Amino acid sequence: MATSRNVIGLFLGAGSSAEVGMPLVWDLTEELKGWLTPEKLRELNAGWRSQGTGYPDEVIEDFISVLVKEEMHYESLLGYLETQANRQSSLRQQYHGLYSLLVEIVHHILRMRHTNNADLIERNLTLLEGMAKLGQGDEPLWVFSLNHDMIVECVGAKFGVPIRSGFCGTPITFPRRDPAGTKIGELKAESLTEDDLKRGMAFPTSGPIGINLLKIHGALDVFSYRDGKDFAKLVPDAPTVRGIIDMLAIAEHELIFVDPARSRSFKATNEITYADDEGVMQFLRRSLVAGTHKFDNRHSQVIPKEFLKQFASNINFVSTLICIGYGFGDLHINQVLVDWLEWSSERKLEIVSPGPRVPPFLLHLRPQVEIHNEAASDYLDRAAGIVRTRRELSQRRLGRWFSKYRKAPQEQQRFLTFMQERQNHSFRELLVRMKARIDAGEGGRLAESPLAAGVLEQELQRKNEISFDALVEEFLSIEES
Repeated sequence: MATSRNVIGLFLGAGSSAEVGMPLVWDLTEELKGWLTPEKLRELNAGWRSQGTGYPDEVIEDFISVLVKEEMHYESLLGYLETQANRQSSLRQQYHGLYSLLVEIVHHILRMRHTNNADLIERNLTLLEGMAKLGQGDEPLWVFSLNHDMIVECVGAKFGVPIRSGFCGTPITFPRRDPAGTKIGELKAESLTEDDLKRGMAFPTSGPIGINLLKIHGALDVFSYRDGKDFAKLVPDAPTVRGIIDMLAIAEHELIFVDPARSRSFKATNEITYADDEGVMQFLRRSLVAGTHKFDNRHSQVIPKEFLKQFASNINFVSTLICIGYGFGDLHINQVLVDWLEWSSERKLEIVSPGPRVPPFLLHLRPQVEIHNEAASDYLDRAAGIVRTRRELSQRRLGRWFSKYRKAPQEQQRFLTFMQERQNHSFRELLVRMKARIDAGEGGRLAESPLAAGVLEQELQRKNEISFDALVEEFLSIEES
């Protein structure tokens, strides 16, 4: 399947969502390790053991021995548990259970990053407006994502761009229930059956505007059901950013099965346990694919290899792939990229990331690879032809600086001190100029004319705004020099 024209597609890694508020690998790792300390894990396991479940001390202590290593991020921790579960040992099932628990914790961290920061996310989505503009062209924009988050869906909702995820089965619903188990509504979902997936996901290749979104590593809103053979993608009650984020909370708190013996909802590791319309217990398994053995035949996972095959197939509709925020750490993805580039010398890969370089496995294809040393938002603005104001650009640069030093209060105080000292000087100069105007006789006219006073007020505000932007630019230029 060759392309005769330049069709642009996006390939998104974690860095593409960072400006909006999603965590990078080490950010997520820090949050996970901050909550799941060795003491916390031992305490939790003691509670589980008292209820007849839990894990052997040998497994817990072995995992703690790698959990405390600074160089181990969450993907490598999951990879360690996968490896232990794959070895011939009487503890294989226990290691697999601990792996599932860790995946569930990652799911909750990402979900709460959405639900606890909904206003911030919606405000920051303007940084990715370029993606929406690219999706409003004459044909669908292909977006292949390794991210589990809902940022692309939120971009579509904010800017009115349809998102198509390839789920082509019969729409389904799940009963929503209150803490007592009484049905209070329904949560809608799109479905994708095992047969649908084998035939190919339903993505339009021409026609209406919008984004064809393929999430290769699972998502917060995608679950397997019916013994893991079929998949459901949740649908929000309202097609808004808030509706999408609220949907995640609804799935977590209102899809429940109340245990009659304990009068509280039943929980299962890495699954949502819910009561169907007949009150029968059913399971929705979370779909996140994480660790170092993704799509490895030796390890089981919720998302089947057909999703990877869909990526390998649909990437051929694209002639220029813009890779944003991906660190090239997934071998199965890298092989697809190599095969795609090797098929035709007319295909181009653009790598967008601060301080990027051509990965060694792509050096033999170097003429087809282009490097862009810039942030996702800057590149997308440029690609979509969006021109930002001076204020917007200075605020964006400042936001990145604060993100870099978010855990360095001394650095933040240095910025505040710089701004205060410079603004005090600038404001004193402005007052001197205003006094000169009054001394020249303009004060009387201002007193007689509210309109003129308003003009002076606007000028004062404008000068302060320009001064603020100039000071931010001065500070950041010093920092970046």
